[in-house]
Amino acid sequence: MKLVPAICVSCAAMAMAMALAGCAGFSSQAPAGGTLTGSLAGAAPGSVAARAMDDGDRRRAASALETLANGESSAWRNRETGDSFVFTPTSSVERRGERCRDFRLEVVAGGRPDSIGGSACRQPDGSWRIPG
Repeated sequence: MKLVPAICVSCAAMAMAMALAGCAGFSSQAPAGGTLTGSLAGAAPGSVAARAMDDGDRRRAASALETLANGESSAWRNRETGDSFVFTPTSSVERRGERCRDFRLEVVAGGRPDSIGGSACRQPDGSWRIPG
C-alpha cells in the first residue's frame, strides 16, 4: 500500500481552491443587463484597448465596475482571442442621479500593449454605459 503524505494532498487541495477562487469572480452567465455598453473608440481613436473587448470582456468589465472597490483590479485572458486585460475602477461619483465610475483598462492585444482611461455610468437595467 502506497501512502501519500498529507502535506501533498493539502497542497493540491489548496492549489485547486485557489484556481477555482480565481475563476469565481466572474460567472459565465452575467446578470441581465450586466455588460459594458458604448464605445471607447471615440475617446481614443486608433487605440488597441478601445477595439479589443468582445462581449465576454465587456461582461467582465461591468462586473468589475459593479463589485470592485476603487483601486482594485480584475485581470483575465480571453480564451478565444488570447488578449489579456486588467480593468481597474479608479473613482466613483454621482452624475445626474446615476452612479458613475472612472476606470483604467490595460490590454495586450495581438502582442501589442495599450491602456486607456474612461468613465461609465450604471443604467436602470444594470448595464454600464460609456457616454459618447
